[in-house]
Amino acid sequence: MSWVYEARLYDSKSVASYVAMCVRDDQLMRGLSNVKVQVFRTRKGNYGVRYRNQASVALG
Repeated sequence: MSWVYEARLYDSKSVASYVAMCVRDDQLMRGLSNVKVQVFRTRKGNYGVRYRNQASVALG
């Protein structure tokens, strides 16, 4: 699965962390329990949020 990036960048890590928490809670309310949300830092020093669903792979 590929990452889905939020459209905005934020000046502070605390604001990006809050957005990440909201994205995670929104995904949980939709019934997706295995979502991975990350806060990342750009080269210019801004912060962004990205997420993806962790696919459960059955090997057999």
